[in-house]
Amino acid sequence: MVNPVSGVQRWVLINAGPEAVFSYLADLPRHSEWDEHSGFRLILTPDDPVGQGSVCKRERLEIFQASLLRGGATSSQVSWIKSLTVTGYDPNEGIDFETKNIYNGLSVGSEFISFRLFPEGAGTVLVMTDKKSPHVPGLFHLLMLVMETVKSIVTQPMVNLLFRLFPVLRSNGQLARIKAAVEQA
Repeated sequence: MVNPVSGVQRWVLINAGPEAVFSYLADLPRHSEWDEHSGFRLILTPDDPVGQGSVCKRERLEIFQASLLRGGATSSQVSWIKSLTVTGYDPNEGIDFETKNIYNGLSVGSEFISFRLFPEGAGTVLVMTDKKSPHVPGLFHLLMLVMETVKSIVTQPMVNLLFRLFPVLRSNGQLARIKAAVEQA
């Protein structure tokens, strides 16, 4: 069962059927192909067929200067783990993910992404809705939550107007990479 996420919706027409698009999205190790961050290596993939609750983890070691994210360690090398969990699964119709970002064991945010697939002639309209949720300890976390709420209330009408005026804005880099990968397969 899929659980829609509230947030900004973007979409793209892919010249492939819903089965091919869904198969690509449900191939969890391939998420690094369309994710906005690169340089990760797989450290955990699901053994069973993908479904609700499946998990995939990727890790990247990097140099980072914020001592808060180093967990008090003196080294500036941190481990950034992106943990992707399938939170909704409806074959060929929709799939939902939660991606948690963990720096040296400290959760610093998550993102909820919903994909809906709609047949359109011989192709598929892929609708992506995403919402970021910052997780930073203390008062800064509360400030970030308030800012995200205000931003969504203020920007949603403006974003909808911009999407109507400039249809090219409806897509983003992630959707463009998904479209290219599926159409080249």
